[in-house]
Amino acid sequence: MGDIKTDLKKSAIERSITLLNPALASATDLLLSTKEAHWNVKGPNFMSTHLFFDKLYNEVAEYVDDLAERLAALEQAIARKRA
Repeated sequence: MGDIKTDLKKSAIERSITLLNPALASATDLLLSTKEAHWNVKGPNFMSTHLFFDKLYNEVAEYVDDLAERLAALEQAIARKRA
């Protein structure tokens, strides 16, 4: 990740981190739950449901990755403001 520049005040960055950390935890939980559902599909609609959870997992994974990268950038920005 490159050097991230922001005009946000330190307090806004800290508040954003405080709000985004639980969102990342929840999104990660959803990610793992969709993979677990993907692994445990049974029944007559196995293939369509299996593929649905696979697609959902991939979409949530992109969201989790984006959220984690944004948090890392904010944490990097706050570290620079503390220095």
